[in-house]
Amino acid sequence: MLDESALRRRIGSSEVMDTQLHKIAGMAEAGRLRLHVLPHRVGAHALLQGDLTLMSFEDSAPVAYVEGFSTGNLMDDPPLVKASQTAYALALSDALSQQESHALVRAAAEDHAHAEQ
Repeated sequence: MLDESALRRRIGSSEVMDTQLHKIAGMAEAGRLRLHVLPHRVGAHALLQGDLTLMSFEDSAPVAYVEGFSTGNLMDDPPLVKASQTAYALALSDALSQQESHALVRAAAEDHAHAEQ
């Protein structure tokens, strides 16, 4: 899941953004990843605090890794992991469908491609 800001904020050149976003959309459309975009209109949500990675394993309990500015925290405490899973599920419920997300990523790529012309 990507926040729409990741699509809109230009990092590098317009060409770099266009290329990267088309790559992400292509991978999603080929079934290599599942892509959902959390649009700006959702407003504030729990995942704005930092990047969240949820990990589950066959032979051990799930963990959550939260990363922010100059810090990271691996959480294995079950209540914290559950709270992280809940925050992710709530954000995902507000995200665009896969098809809408693919279309938005491609549209953002085109916006970057035409930004310097």
